[in-house]
Amino acid sequence: ERGYGKSGEKYYDMKIIYTIVTRLEIGRLKYEIEKIDPNAFVVMVSVKDMKGGMIKKRTLK
Repeated sequence: ERGYGKSGEKYYDMKIIYTIVTRLEIGRLKYEIEKIDPNAFVVMVSVKDMKGGMIKKRTLK
């Protein structure tokens, strides 16, 4: 199932979130992740190209 994974160490369920943000939003995203889970595993890569439309901007809760 997409957005769902199992840990390789203890095989417990976890949620996976994929997102694309601008470089100006990276600091805010890292701050929000830290508030929710200080031990979160985060991978960041630069996106050279993407396909698809823009999603309407929503404020973070």
